Amino acid sequence: MKKHLLRYALLCLIVPATAGCVKDAADRIVPAPEPDLIGFDYATSSPTRLSVGYRDMGGVRTNVYFELYDVNPVEVAADGSCYRLREGIEPLFAGYTDENGWFDGVVRLPAYLEKAYIYTPAFYAQTLMEATLDGGTLIARDEVSEITADAATRASGYYSEAVLKDGWKTWLGTYDDTYGRIDYAYAGPLRNENYQLLYKASTEVFNTSRPCPQEYRSSKDLYLNESAEVAVTMLGSNTCWNCSMGYYYYREGEQPASLAQANVIMLFPNTQDGQWSNNKNLSSKYIGVKRGTAVQLIYYPRIAEGSREGATTAFPAGYRIGFVLATNAWTNRLTGFGGSKKYRAATSEGLSINDQGVPYQKPRTAVYRYTNEKQGINTVLFSFEDYTTDQNFSDVVFTMNSNPVDAVVDVPVVDDNDQGKTSHTLKGIYAFEDLWPSRGDYDMNDVMVRLDYEKRFTVKGILEESFLLKTFRNQAANDNGLALTLTGKAAGAKITCSTCAPGSDEFVAADFAREGDVLLLTDNVKTSTGTIYKITAQYDTPIATDSGSEVRPFIYRTDRAGLQPGTRWEVHIPYEAPTERIDWSLFGTGDDRSVPTEGRYYVRENKYPFAFFLAGATDSDLSPLLDPANEKTPVDELFPAYSEWVLSGGSSQADWYKKK
Repeated sequence: MKKHLLRYALLCLIVPATAGCVKDAADRIVPAPEPDLIGFDYATSSPTRLSVGYRDMGGVRTNVYFELYDVNPVEVAADGSCYRLREGIEPLFAGYTDENGWFDGVVRLPAYLEKAYIYTPAFYAQTLMEATLDGGTLIARDEVSEITADAATRASGYYSEAVLKDGWKTWLGTYDDTYGRIDYAYAGPLRNENYQLLYKASTEVFNTSRPCPQEYRSSKDLYLNESAEVAVTMLGSNTCWNCSMGYYYYREGEQPASLAQANVIMLFPNTQDGQWSNNKNLSSKYIGVKRGTAVQLIYYPRIAEGSREGATTAFPAGYRIGFVLATNAWTNRLTGFGGSKKYRAATSEGLSINDQGVPYQKPRTAVYRYTNEKQGINTVLFSFEDYTTDQNFSDVVFTMNSNPVDAVVDVPVVDDNDQGKTSHTLKGIYAFEDLWPSRGDYDMNDVMVRLDYEKRFTVKGILEESFLLKTFRNQAANDNGLALTLTGKAAGAKITCSTCAPGSDEFVAADFAREGDVLLLTDNVKTSTGTIYKITAQYDTPIATDSGSEVRPFIYRTDRAGLQPGTRWEVHIPYEAPTERIDWSLFGTGDDRSVPTEGRYYVRENKYPFAFFLAGATDSDLSPLLDPANEKTPVDELFPAYSEWVLSGGSSQADWYKKK
């Protein structure tokens, strides 16, 4: 009894004054009648305007793929050099900006979201931004670099240790001795005029916070099967180091025995482009090369003799071209990341050198040929992994063109036929009581279902949508089925279905019973606990991003006593209309206060619903509901902020289920 009196006394502190507590004749505190909550819809998500702007990408204007999280999705490496994507968290939304790096649209997001984190795997844009709520709009803008260098970086007399210590040749031209900016940039036809279109393509392979796929990692130099001219275009970097980059060449079968014997020629003395995403204000003071800068490679037939005689832009057939990155070789270095490094990453097998100066075999470059017939692109992309081993292979990225275009062979090919990018996002968790229209124990765990969403899309729109529903173990006595209603474009699309058994990661084709827009996934969730049901809608032509569909999960039974012939018992979230098969006679009976003629369904007077959807909720968030020890414990006793959320009409403690 004392426990209940204390609970009611505490409740008085959060109930509005008009609904306060009273005392009886014995001067005891008793609860006032709970306020009428029929008008409260228990919604935990709302349409939110999202505005994302990448303003500073080193002169690049292109589409940026990004993801939105409610927690910081990255952690910083111990030495501060790079970000790593945290394991076990899912984004709440994913999309593309327009071609100018801007996104502005209305997105359904959890109501608790007052701050969000915008993450992109693209090396060419700021990896992480915070989005803050301002006037109902979540706004994220990248950090604008300061371009004024401090006194130290304006000094002269800096140099590349790759030249002074390694003996690289500076035969292509000169560069300044402050930043290492070259005066031999190439503006001819081999400069990749479509280089900005390659930034989006690069994100399909190079992700700044995930390992580069093994199939693109290479210790193989580029082989020319015919005489060709060659030029490279710098796409950019995302690193704290001020590296030097060079090239070398040799006849097939005559690879140099060591890097010291390779006769390396300097391309870029300082590959720092000022766009290091961890600290652009710092890196922008040390810019050595602008994105889009190109250099044509020169062939010196007598280079082994130290002679430039016979120099030509045409490389002979049967030769291989290699590239090498010297970590932090430019001596004008970012504050906090100074110090000489012996580290050299080369494309030739066995020529790379670790920081102890010892050669090793492990690939430190990724290479592939990217083609897009519609855009007229056929080029080779390179990416270096520099000193820090974060495995993302996006520390220095450049593209190489040749004339003839197919002179370079033996390179993995990625064909871009606008198949789109697939993103996986978390929607939230549905929780149902299964005694409707009677009142239950309101532990809200009779059926719990996690909803995830996948879409395959391009900048032009959505090509495919998938809805994944995972069931959880429960203590319910009833045998409840799980179904959903398709909405939007998905209702008229081609639908395929599959399931994934617990402990497996393979989806197997399934055939769900369908009634118009309704799919019946299982007639008893207890027989398939942990199963993931996947429903995929495929579109012949892309649909607009803001035309994305939704599904409306619900539980059902057809064997409940007293059902009218041909009908079924269904439980939906508050105010959501049932299907046509519902037994309409159940509304308004027991504890239910629905009025179907007014569009009011599945509502009660008091503070427990028959079901709700918790947007952005994770398995961990709702672990108290899944704990067998908490069976028959009302939800407000497991989540102390729940009552305030309900009694405030959702205006307070919107993140109640994120608190335990």
